[in-house]
Amino acid sequence: MYKMNTRTIAMAGMFGALALVASTIKVPMHFGNPNLGSTPVSVASVLFPPGVSFFTGLIKGIGASLWTGQPYIEMAAGLGDAFMALFTYALTKRMRVEKALIFGQLSRYVFTSTLIAISVSVFLKGDFTLIPATWWAIFPAVTLSIIANIIVSLLIVRGMSDKVKSLLGINTFSTVK
Repeated sequence: MYKMNTRTIAMAGMFGALALVASTIKVPMHFGNPNLGSTPVSVASVLFPPGVSFFTGLIKGIGASLWTGQPYIEMAAGLGDAFMALFTYALTKRMRVEKALIFGQLSRYVFTSTLIAISVSVFLKGDFTLIPATWWAIFPAVTLSIIANIIVSLLIVRGMSDKVKSLLGINTFSTVK
């Protein structure tokens, strides 16, 4: 069983704050706003135990909901990103970190997009039959977000020095295939 300790809580808070700040860097579109909010969630998922990255996603969702006033979108996105983080963490046990980051971000089509489509269709509009149309409506924004987050996540993870990794107590990269 995984225990929450003060280091886990501190890292989740720090990466959650980074995710909130990164989610404010966005490209306004008709329905959705591609941003870099899931980059800290992805990075945390390959650097820390799953509790850190999961809570990072939740913090991002709560903070972005308060920041934007769009809880139907942002809370669902935060929860979807939290699930993406768990998936990415599991992938790091089976493949290289770079591939895990890419496939983790691609999983946002399943986790994040679907939860946003359900939230908007059911809770905001009250019609579950709108889920497929809503999913397709947000597809361009999610695609741009995934591409941007893959690029930035890879740059951050590959650019980390051994000194930074040792300061954070990270040994993930030496054990990954």
